[in-house]
Formats: sequence, C-alpha cells, structure tokens
Amino acid sequence: MAQDSLEHAHGHQSHHQDGGPATLTRAAAVLVAVIAAVAVVVEMTANDRQTAYLAHDVAASDLWSQYQGKSVRRAVMEQSALLLEAETGVPGADPARTQKLEAEAAAARAAAAKLQDDDGGHDGMRQIAAHAAQEERARDAALEQHENYERSVRGLQIAIVLIGLFMATRLVWLLGVGSVLGAVALVYAVLSGLSLV
Repeated sequence: MAQDSLEHAHGHQSHHQDGGPATLTRAAAVLVAVIAAVAVVVEMTANDRQTAYLAHDVAASDLWSQYQGKSVRRAVMEQSALLLEAETGVPGADPARTQKLEAEAAAARAAAAKLQDDDGGHDGMRQIAAHAAQEERARDAALEQHENYERSVRGLQIAIVLIGLFMATRLVWLLGVGSVLGAVALVYAVLSGLSLV
C-alpha cells in the first residue's frame, strides 16, 4: 500500500516540477514512507508481544500442571499418614511396630507439608502457585500490549490510505486527517510500550 502511494506520488511529481502542489505531494510521499516504516516497527513489536504471550501462557500452564501433580501427591501422603496413625491406636499392638508406624506417619505428614510449602525452596505448591500467578500476569500484560500495538498498526494503515488518497485527489483535508491519525496512532503505540494504556 505504501509502495503504491509512493509510486503514485512519483508520477504526480514528474507532472508538477514547478513547485506548489508537487512540493506538497513530495512531502506527503515522504510522510507515507515514514508512517509505513513506523507501522512495520510497531507490527514487529506486536508480533514480539504475541510470542511473549504464548511463552508465558505455556509456562503458566506447565506450572499449574505441576501444582496439580503435587496436590495429588500431597493428598496421598496425608491419607497415608491418617491410615498409619489409625493403625497405631490398635490395643495390644507391638510397641516396636507402633513406634515404626508413628515414625512413618510423621514422615508422611512432613512430606505432605513440604509438598504444600517448601521453605527455602521453590518447589512447594505455595511457591509454584505464586510463580504461576506471576506468569499469568505477564501473559495478560503481553496480550494487552499486543492488542494495543495491533490497534496502532491499523490506525497507521488508515493514515497511509488517507494520505495516498490526498495524493490522488488533492483534497488537502485528507492529508490533514491522515497526518493527525498517524500521529495519534504513533503516540498510542508509544504509550502501549510504556504500559500507560
């Protein structure tokens, strides 16, 4: 689209070498080229944010799967501890066996507690849930930025079309509207990059 506009501007330029409309057309052609270059950069940035979104989404999904696996293992450990403790309360049981069962029950409870919260580590369910939530926030922010950049690209593309129409029709208001729209789209892209919109 930008190339077509530039070619059209070049054709008009050869017909108006004496200044006036030709100068405005040349300026419009340069403006189209600048806006097109900005649109390419914004589109590439939007694609980068989409890639970041997918990476964070996969990471969050993996972490929640790990959390679920640990949750199942923790439930099994707690049930094992309950069963072992129930066996220790049998009247007339061998004291050595009772002591062994109590030790096994305590070990199962300790393992379940470590699965829930790994103090000093990053492998407990609490730590995994916090990390997964962090990945989800990063994923959501990347998606929002991607969508904002895409809006900016659409605004820049419309600006190129309007300025191209000016070069074809010489309606100066098209140049004005296209220039303003291009500037607004560029500011919106910058604000998106700074996470201000």
